[in-house]
Amino acid sequence: MDSKRIAVIDCGTNTFNLLALEFANEEWKTIFKTKQAVKIGVGGFDQGIIQPDRLVRALDALSSYNATCASFEVNEVKIFATSAVREAKNGNQFVSKVKEIFGWDVQVISGDREAELIYEGVKLAVNGTVPSYLIMDIGGGSTEFVLVKNHEVVWRKSYLMGVSRLFEWLQPSSRITSEETHQLKLKCNAEWGELVQRIKENDIQTLVGSSGSFDTLYDLFLTETKSESSSKKLNEIPFSFFPQIHQWLMSSTLEERLAHSAIPTLRAEYMQISSYLVKYVLTQHTFNTLLCSDYALKEGVLAEIMNKHN
Repeated sequence: MDSKRIAVIDCGTNTFNLLALEFANEEWKTIFKTKQAVKIGVGGFDQGIIQPDRLVRALDALSSYNATCASFEVNEVKIFATSAVREAKNGNQFVSKVKEIFGWDVQVISGDREAELIYEGVKLAVNGTVPSYLIMDIGGGSTEFVLVKNHEVVWRKSYLMGVSRLFEWLQPSSRITSEETHQLKLKCNAEWGELVQRIKENDIQTLVGSSGSFDTLYDLFLTETKSESSSKKLNEIPFSFFPQIHQWLMSSTLEERLAHSAIPTLRAEYMQISSYLVKYVLTQHTFNTLLCSDYALKEGVLAEIMNKHN
């Protein structure tokens, strides 16, 4: 075909992302992208299920995406589901409903596969400019890490430590307390021993964050410094500035976060936990650079499509 249009839908635990692309004149071009706050995992983490109201909300979001794909005359839809669906005992109900209503085959990917796709996306943003780095992707249900040494992946792992899952477990106060922070620290200590060991063994000094939490941290930096937004796909949050962002988040109330122009409503509840997870990682070794990637899983799918096409 001279022209082909593909849509990639990433059904995350918090957010459903749509990326529509066109291949024409031997190159891929983004023609449309959007996201919706679905929070498909909310209320079901303890029981390991997708609650009925969350399933309805998810299908509503996909219905609007289906209409969008039709309006853009998309030829093919690639749809992926991550932590909330793969961990749910009734995740197959979501898969079968999507097939029944829209005719789409949902790929429920493993944590390892999720980390692999995140790496492929971030690699596009990094574009060879940094040889060694740790990718951290904070999702709603899980958090993925990929360790890159001299442009090669040497380790990757997915942990059931997403912010929605942790929020439901911790039930933090509007302004997080020192005891709640201590509980988070104990959780990280218990879960992330191998991660810390790998960081130190490989002497990694650059953290590259992807996903919405890091987007919000970057937007907070821009707002506080009155800086211009960048069109680049990889941006730096000055390492010396992160403590200031973190301190404000940890001392803020939910109402203050909801009122802040740089914090989307979807993330206001979770940003204290997100910031703590980032701080925990940064304090485990001699990191000196913090970067924010505009690309993640859905761009990783695009990278694989491009590689196959070439």
